Amino acid sequence: MTEAIYHLAEPRDWAASSDEYRPASLEEVGFIHCSTGEQVSRTARELFGRRNDLVLLTIEPDTPGVSLVYEDLYDLGEEFPHVYGPLPTSAVTATGPYLTHLEEGLWLETRNDRSWMELILHPEFSEVGRSGTTYGREELIAASPVDLAVELPLEDCRMVLIDEDVAMLRYVSRALHEDGPEAAERTSIWVNTNEGWRLRFHQGTPLP
Repeated sequence: MTEAIYHLAEPRDWAASSDEYRPASLEEVGFIHCSTGEQVSRTARELFGRRNDLVLLTIEPDTPGVSLVYEDLYDLGEEFPHVYGPLPTSAVTATGPYLTHLEEGLWLETRNDRSWMELILHPEFSEVGRSGTTYGREELIAASPVDLAVELPLEDCRMVLIDEDVAMLRYVSRALHEDGPEAAERTSIWVNTNEGWRLRFHQGTPLP
């Protein structure tokens, strides 16, 4: 069986689909952009870093009617899966919010972007850091710029939907500091609001 591929969908495009899914990009370039499991978080970071409303479609490529081609059309040095023609919705085996790129954004230069942080952090956000120190929303937004050299993609990142509008992400962070590596087990709670998914709570627990 061919491994599943993934597509980051606009909510309105997916909501409008019935038997077939036809995103705007299909009319523009003639195919639907997709990613492998190894590519999807990087694709989301680089192309949709400020989007907190994306829907992740899990696609079974062996479904009848799916015309799949792996190709490197933009000289990126790697092939990406492209679905030519409309996608039968029967090929979509799972859907859900995509939040990994937002979590990774908290470890990148976007962490120092006040407008991005104000969008991502819930008004009632709180954090218990790896050191045990607690932080509030305004305290974190107003903090001095930091350089967080963490390994990406995040290790063992997995999401569980607690409720339709509440998601839990768990992963391991491995940061590189002058005095050596620092690892922690991380848990984040995201909630879906009128302004998209926002981070409500985060906790870090030190690992040996």
